Amino acid sequence: MTSSPTSHQCRAAAGCRGRTRDPNTQQWIPALTIRPNYLCPSCIRSAVAAAENLWHDYLELYRSVGDTTVIAPATGVRAPSPDPAAPINIHIEALMTDIADTAHRCAVLIAERLGVTEPDERAVTLSLQLVESNIDVLLHVPAHPAMGWLPGGESWGPITQDGVGLTLRLIELHRSARATLGVTRGRDRMPLPCPRCEEQRLGRWHGADIIDCGACGSTWTEAGYRSMTSILADDYKEFA
Repeated sequence: MTSSPTSHQCRAAAGCRGRTRDPNTQQWIPALTIRPNYLCPSCIRSAVAAAENLWHDYLELYRSVGDTTVIAPATGVRAPSPDPAAPINIHIEALMTDIADTAHRCAVLIAERLGVTEPDERAVTLSLQLVESNIDVLLHVPAHPAMGWLPGGESWGPITQDGVGLTLRLIELHRSARATLGVTRGRDRMPLPCPRCEEQRLGRWHGADIIDCGACGSTWTEAGYRSMTSILADDYKEFA
């Protein structure tokens, strides 16, 4: 059976890291993939970076749970309610649970295919280590029935999951963690785009020595960032 043209577009759709703009409509178009229903190379790199950083995200979220003075970020227009806003620690605990559950789901599927013992459900770091080094294995897991939270997150029931969907979930969780931690920690934004993914997400958390990209997870030392800006400045002069 022949696949439709759109099935060879990156499954990340509008969130595709390798998307390009249509010169006629000016709309963003997801990158094409060799396999149908798959991710493009840019999104795969983003997934690897997310898996590499999720344990660090998890630890930072854990450390911030004790702060009950900060309110969770709004997700849209709020209807008037007599109830007080939820403290951010409730939002953080839910996000940590989601990271742990997703990491374990991925690790179980990878372990089955590698023929190794799956990590304990509570061993988040072991699950993430297995996922980090085997994203390629996870991506090849076909769709299958499972149990999980239904849309809305209020009831548990039968769902269908596959490796690509779980991989995209890892990227979403990394972004959610960075956004949540941005509420509790100050961050300085850098003027240049990331040289790896070209997103305008370079920055440095207050008190940190490392400059990182909030999109792909790449990092630079202060000296490395200065060297990079000097090289780019010289390039701009050549084209001026």
